[in-house]
Amino acid sequence: LDGVKFSGDAYEIILPTMDGEIGVLPGHMPLISVAERGVISIRRKQNEPDDMMEHFAISGGAIEVSNGNLNVLVD
Repeated sequence: LDGVKFSGDAYEIILPTMDGEIGVLPGHMPLISVAERGVISIRRKQNEPDDMMEHFAISGGAIEVSNGNLNVLVD
């Protein structure tokens, strides 16, 4: 399916990269990276338990963190 799968505020987003998984939290430094095949996990609120996280399978793409925003373009 094409289109936006998630748009909104989140406390933590875990992404698969070429160097392993990274976690993006509020205030993360600017970053451009390659997303690897794997799973993106989204924690909407700080104290949200792991079993409430949303998960999206991806086959690769690009990651950009800039000005407090995270943009992920993936297949």
